[in-house]
Amino acid sequence: MGRLNKLLLVSGAVVSFITPVYASTTGSVGSPNVTAGKTEVIARFGYSEAEESSSQDERLRSRIHIDHGFTDFYAGRLIIAQDKRKNDSYEHDQVTFENRLHLLKSADHGFDFGVRGSYSHKDGDKTPSSVAFGLYELVPLNDYQLRANQIFDHDVGEGAGDGVSAELRLQVTRKLENSHRAGLESFHDFGNLTTLSGYSTQSHTFGPVFKGPLWGDLKYETGYRLGVSEAAPDHSIKFFVARSF
Repeated sequence: MGRLNKLLLVSGAVVSFITPVYASTTGSVGSPNVTAGKTEVIARFGYSEAEESSSQDERLRSRIHIDHGFTDFYAGRLIIAQDKRKNDSYEHDQVTFENRLHLLKSADHGFDFGVRGSYSHKDGDKTPSSVAFGLYELVPLNDYQLRANQIFDHDVGEGAGDGVSAELRLQVTRKLENSHRAGLESFHDFGNLTTLSGYSTQSHTFGPVFKGPLWGDLKYETGYRLGVSEAAPDHSIKFFVARSF
């Protein structure tokens, strides 16, 4: 498959699902890739600033991921998330069980494609819980790499509302020296599809991202995103560190 066809495929996926999950500062533009026997532990930290009245102002989030590839097509992931709002304590937020399926491989198709399904259980009175389904694409273009995610979320359990929320994430990076990568990414949280009310009420952020090896089996990802819609946090910063076994 040529470069143009790859780009058209991803563009088609984006257009098909550009109807909007909440773009947390601990979120990433994920990869569909799965490796049998690989275990990865990831620590993620994110911080946002917004208007004083916003729940995103001076908000610190963190996550611990434990991911294991059982086959070359299936990986399971456990995510434990924490949250600290302004003038509040740092506390447990939710636990997520995620299944990752790597359905199409670049060696055979020129690009990678996968899906994820997850259940997130909220702690205590932080209900409702939620289920999510996502589509994940990765297109290699020589030194460049294009990623796209379309993620759909639905509330379940106590306090659950109607409708599906959706989010689009995009990232393009270029390979630098020593396997580091630099690029740009954008997160577009469209909110609940049954109550869409315009661009300004949605969360759209955009900014640079950097990732690569640290030392040994450690690797990092860091980035900054600027809010480009009225409802988005003004500033979002993230730092992830991961180790593979």
